[in-house]
Amino acid sequence: MSADAAISRRAALLGAATVGFGGFAAGRGRTPPAGRMSFRVPWPLGSIDPHRIEDATAALFGDALFDTLYARDEQGNFTPSLAESEPTFESGLVHVPIRDGLRAASGKGIDGSDVVFSLERARKLGARAWFAELPATRLMRGGIAFSAKDATSIPKVVRALASPLAAIVPRAFDADSPDGTGPFRWRRRGDGWVLARNPLAARGPAYLDEIQVFEAADLSASLRAFETGKDDLGWLGMGLHEPRPGARPFDLGAVAWAVLRTGKDAGTWDVAGTAQRLCDGLPHSRLSYLGLGPAWPSEREEGWGGAPTALVVREDAPWLAELARAVAATLSRPGHEISVRTTSESEIRTLRSSRAFALMVDVARPLFPGPLGALAALATADDPSAAAQSILRPPRFTSDVSPRVLTRTLRLGVLGEVRVQGGRAPDLVLPGFTVGPGADLPATQRARK
Repeated sequence: MSADAAISRRAALLGAATVGFGGFAAGRGRTPPAGRMSFRVPWPLGSIDPHRIEDATAALFGDALFDTLYARDEQGNFTPSLAESEPTFESGLVHVPIRDGLRAASGKGIDGSDVVFSLERARKLGARAWFAELPATRLMRGGIAFSAKDATSIPKVVRALASPLAAIVPRAFDADSPDGTGPFRWRRRGDGWVLARNPLAARGPAYLDEIQVFEAADLSASLRAFETGKDDLGWLGMGLHEPRPGARPFDLGAVAWAVLRTGKDAGTWDVAGTAQRLCDGLPHSRLSYLGLGPAWPSEREEGWGGAPTALVVREDAPWLAELARAVAATLSRPGHEISVRTTSESEIRTLRSSRAFALMVDVARPLFPGPLGALAALATADDPSAAAQSILRPPRFTSDVSPRVLTRTLRLGVLGEVRVQGGRAPDLVLPGFTVGPGADLPATQRARK
């Protein structure tokens, strides 16, 4: 990021935290400058569910709408967010106190019952493996608790509760009309969303008054709107035909992975490691226009050797569909052609569950920074029933191990990163730090004139 990049809202709010688990302090926001911005994304805006691991929209906007009980600061230490303080151990229970007076953006009160609902909902959806060492949530006076042998369980409890998939929502949560304690409140407007500054935000409201987000019908729509000055951000570029005058590049990093799945219809190609081998054989240069992150090590371009088949992908995610077309064209071989079939989100969920497909391009969200969070996420995306072993008996790996290595025992492969990057208006100041994974859009500001 450039030298004028702002420190993130999360870094400012969590700045009072002390190192490790020895001391916790809840940060408080300041009154930021006002302003608005607008942009469009080649991703669906029909719903957002923070507890689903395959929800790319939650990967992009989850931090704007939802909070967790604990969060991580700039040094990677933990601090309370919706929790009142550090957990304590007593009589075989790890107690997590909940802050008083919490309210969602709708005005609904948030108490221990909502926390229990949220965590058990997360466990049933994307956090099953991540919560493998987290017993069922108990409702207690003033908070929640988990069974434990001794106080050494506290770090694991806090780590589990700091995942973005452990977001806290009201008991009546509806992914089509999301409500949370985050810095923005959500409402639908036409073909997009309005994220308005939430005065009830638990950790302080966003810096901007409002963000307008629209669906982009294709990859050029955002660049066209940015080049003409209609939008403040250009997705994956500085303009469609030529760079917008004065525009500056930005890169808020990766929020998810694009993955290639194999299914039962792939026959003998549906074995662990095949999907990643296919992904590693894709030349980065053919996909680089999609902003998939750094180039991966070049492998032999194997191509698809199974029967002619379809590569299925969501019809309402233009970026993902464009990636599917590029992958299909690159992997196809004479007599082993791959076509692209777009379909609804509901059918994708059905196919994902039944594995009644040959190939699928999909998304997986990180559960936590680092290799353990990556392994748990990718293993969960592959097989939720077996993924708990990645937490209970994690393999030995280095801190910088690539996700592409972690998938060699799975039936999905990493195609690349889903990154928040492109061009920004000259007066737009974006955060230079995120505690990740996630784009810290609430920290965005308009430069003072």
